[in-house]
Amino acid sequence: MSQLANVKQQLASIGNDAKTTAAGLAGFKSKFSRAIAQVQAAVGGSAQGVDREMVQTFRAAEKQVDAAIAALQQAERAVTKFASSL
Repeated sequence: MSQLANVKQQLASIGNDAKTTAAGLAGFKSKFSRAIAQVQAAVGGSAQGVDREMVQTFRAAEKQVDAAIAALQQAERAVTKFASSL
């Protein structure tokens, strides 16, 4: 196999892994979002405000998951575009 073909194959593998990981994170995010809502409903309004802090922490994590999904999708598109240009 030529070196160029090998590079294309590696790029395709990276792109596929990024796409698969993004899809897995999207599934996790959906479950995580439901869990946050359930936790908020169950413990919301505690006198100590611990619930607010916990939910804020969960929401911050949720945003980071969204960012990771977007980054992986962007990486997959970039790798696919580059590989097709070779």
